[in-house]
Amino acid sequence: MAFVTMLLEDTPLWLLGLFLFAIFWLAAAFGRWLRSKTTPTGDKSDPALIASASLGLLALLLGFTVSMAVSRYDGRRTATLNEGNAIGTFVYRTDLMPPQLREKTLEALETYVEARLAVGRMGESSDAVRQAHAETGKVAQKMWSHMVAVGPEVPDTAVRILLVESANQMFDAAMVRDAALANRLPPTLVVLLILFPVASLVLIGYVSGRLVGAHFMASTELILLLTLVLLLIGDLNRPRSGTIATPQTALLEVQAQIIAARQSSPAGLSAGTGPAQKPANP
Repeated sequence: MAFVTMLLEDTPLWLLGLFLFAIFWLAAAFGRWLRSKTTPTGDKSDPALIASASLGLLALLLGFTVSMAVSRYDGRRTATLNEGNAIGTFVYRTDLMPPQLREKTLEALETYVEARLAVGRMGESSDAVRQAHAETGKVAQKMWSHMVAVGPEVPDTAVRILLVESANQMFDAAMVRDAALANRLPPTLVVLLILFPVASLVLIGYVSGRLVGAHFMASTELILLLTLVLLLIGDLNRPRSGTIATPQTALLEVQAQIIAARQSSPAGLSAGTGPAQKPANP
C-alpha cells in the first residue's frame, strides 16, 4: 500500500503516466489472452454485461475521487488565503507600535513569511517537507519570543492585546494550512484507484477478444482516458508540485506588503533601504 501511495504522490507525472498506461494495456492484453485460452470453440456467451457494470462502478469511483481531490485542493487554497489575510492584519496592526519596535517586528515577520513560503515550495519529498516545517517552527518560536520581548514596551494595553491576538491568529492559520497541505487522498482509496481499473480492463480485454481491429483501438483509447484521469487525480493530490500546485499568491502579496511597510517606516528610510524587491514566483 505504501508503494502505491508513493507511486501516485512522489513519482514524476510523466513517468507515472507511462507506468499506468503500460499496466492498463497489459491488463487488457491479459484479458484477451485469457479468453483465447479458456473459451471453448463455438462458445457464443457474452460477458459484456459484467464488463459494463464494472465500467459503471469504475466511473463512480473516479467521479467520487476527483470530487475529493478537488475539495482538498480548494481547502488548501482557502487555507493559504486565510493565512495571508491573518499575516496582513498583523502587518496593519504594527502601525500602532512605536516606530523602532515596528521596524524590528516587521523584520522578524518578513523572515517568518519567507519560511512559510518555503513550506509550499519544497516539493513532495518527505525529508524536504519535514525540514521546512522544522525551520518554520524555529522561526515561529523566534517570532513569538520577539513579541514577548517587545510587548511590555508598547505603552497602550489595548494595542498589546490586538498584537497578541493577531499573532495567535497568524499561528493558528499556519497550523490550518499545514494540515490542509498534509490532507491527501486516503491510502486505501489510492490502492483501489490502481486495482479497480486493472480488474475492469481485464474484463474488457476478455470481452473484446483478439487484439485486432476496432476492439484494439477502442481499448487503447479507453486506457488513455483512464490514464489521463488518474494523472489529474495525482496532480491534484500534490499540493507542492505538479501543474496544479496550490498557489501562494496571498503570501507573496503580504510579503510585498511587509517590504513596502518597512521601507515606508522612519527606521527603514533612515537605514537607506532600496526599492521594494519583486516577490518571487511560488
